[in-house]
Amino acid sequence: MAITRITLYLTSLQLRAPFTTSFGTYQSLERPFVVIETADGLRGVGEVPTLRDPAYKAEVDTPAVLTSLREFILPAVAAWQREHGPIDDVACLRDSYAWVKGAVFAKSGVEAAMWDIAAQRADQPLWQLWGGERREFPVGVSIGGKTLPQILSLAEQAVDLGYRRLKVKIWPGFDEEVARALRERFPDVLLQVDANSAYTMENWRRLQALDDLDLLLIEQPLFDDDIILHSEISRELRTPICLDESIHSLRDTQAAASLWERNNALDRLIVNIKPPRVSGFAEAIEIARFCDAKGVRTWIGGMLDSAWGKAMNLNFNGLPEIGLPGDHFSPGGAYFVADVTEAPLVSQDGTFTLGEGVSAGVAFDWPRFERLSERLYQEETTS
Repeated sequence: MAITRITLYLTSLQLRAPFTTSFGTYQSLERPFVVIETADGLRGVGEVPTLRDPAYKAEVDTPAVLTSLREFILPAVAAWQREHGPIDDVACLRDSYAWVKGAVFAKSGVEAAMWDIAAQRADQPLWQLWGGERREFPVGVSIGGKTLPQILSLAEQAVDLGYRRLKVKIWPGFDEEVARALRERFPDVLLQVDANSAYTMENWRRLQALDDLDLLLIEQPLFDDDIILHSEISRELRTPICLDESIHSLRDTQAAASLWERNNALDRLIVNIKPPRVSGFAEAIEIARFCDAKGVRTWIGGMLDSAWGKAMNLNFNGLPEIGLPGDHFSPGGAYFVADVTEAPLVSQDGTFTLGEGVSAGVAFDWPRFERLSERLYQEETTS
């Protein structure tokens, strides 16, 4: 069935508590959503989990994503369909905008909306459509704060709720003391740190002080576009290095695995798979399968996603190839004051269970979404 209309919305989401990383503190987000409508009356929703600026990666800020969608990607979908006939699956959709270089976050929102439609047509949950097998798995929290007392307080909240994996944001001067205090307070939890590219070749050796803390991983210590230097410092760190920002595709993942293998350190490579960072779930699934075949551990990262986006990520986490707990929840409950699903996502004692609900498995709250959103652009895709 043909796509008849694609609508672009901008949705205002207010965080319940500020979230701090090495590149800034966020209190609210203006987030693009893509809605696809089809000739058989289906409506699919995809979130683009942008940040307010390009401090995390290029083209992941809201203005850049809106430009890519309005000027290039959505018109390309319409033009492809008029020339080639109905776009009725994800593969055709991806073909329609394959010529656009980069813009991976923007592409991911369109693809997510099409996956929603595909799951509705199949009358299946996304985890089942994607070949998932695990219905129940442990989940983790991501902690971003400015002071050690704040970090410890958030960690206490998370552990009291049953979470057994904690991730904390670090940067030079806010690293060893934080990680050591968390390990002393919580000796049995899976503990990992995330640098978000805050270190350079001049100061990365600060991280060697973390090697005695039994950390699960150190995430993206160096430059956001680098794989080679990360592979070199991996020879001098006992703690595994996890790549996040520098993995944009299956090809990047294959290159990283090759470099770590040459350094005899493949067991110390971990990959954070963020579907929007690799253009969507189709590429993310290929990365997960490749890593599993190579013995490289993976987990699902988050971008302060809405409950809708997180529900999709949780369905992806149902694949048997994903081995480590992902960033699906906040230490204190829901991320946002008002969200776009009818009910919040809930984990029990640090574990999430996937249900039989169609698509993302949660009901999208259309009235609330419309109250929180502004319609920015609409592309009619049939002549």
